[in-house]
Amino acid sequence: MNILNLTAGDLPIFLLAFFRVTGVMIPAPLFGSGVVPTPVKIFTSLLLAVLFLPFVARPISPVDPGLGVYVVAVLGELGVGLLIGFASAMLFAAVQFGGQIIDQELGIMMANILDPLTNEQISIIGQFKLFLATVVYLLIDGHHFLIRAVADSFRAVPIGGFHLTNGAVMHLSDTLPRDLFRVAVQIAAPSLVTLFLITIALAFMARTVPEMNIFVLGFSLRVAVGLVVLAIGIGIFVYGLDPLIRRDQASMGRFLGLLGG
Repeated sequence: MNILNLTAGDLPIFLLAFFRVTGVMIPAPLFGSGVVPTPVKIFTSLLLAVLFLPFVARPISPVDPGLGVYVVAVLGELGVGLLIGFASAMLFAAVQFGGQIIDQELGIMMANILDPLTNEQISIIGQFKLFLATVVYLLIDGHHFLIRAVADSFRAVPIGGFHLTNGAVMHLSDTLPRDLFRVAVQIAAPSLVTLFLITIALAFMARTVPEMNIFVLGFSLRVAVGLVVLAIGIGIFVYGLDPLIRRDQASMGRFLGLLGG
């Protein structure tokens, strides 16, 4: 089949594949970034849909030419793409959340900046962790994995074959949020433990030397020690993020199997 010369029978399938890919691109890391122009996102979705079309299994039942039924099919494919993109973006949400926890413990939560990747107000440490995670994601070809996951989705969930199983619902409502909080705490753990020990030491100093202004000393000391621990832990963060991304890839494969029933 010549993918550059679609027949009338291929066009409905191509459009459904395009909407699935578009759904992935909306929330996905990197591709769904606010700094990526909308025409680039649309062109990328079209290009991937064309490349994947020869491997797209035809629906079990023919696509009804009726407008209403076809709109439902489009919404179903868009939903599949959104679920895949949402699942792939959860790791970055965990990284950002971990940075926000550190910011809150350091007392600099009010110093928010605009994140160009999400167009939202996020913390300084959360922004730093997010950019660092993006660099690691690119270095280990995480974006290639996402494209491969989209291709695998057409085999796991054929066009028109999507149905939200109990396993998929449990994965979205239980596994993904659990992993998000677990990874966020793991990322923030070194700073949290260190700042907890600093707090205990300051409490002893306040009891021993009540004349000392512990509030002023404590704020500066906590920020300084927190930043030092953050700088020392950059290498550990980068080293530990690689297996987290690869484990997220394996989780994506299981999720696709659950979506396919």
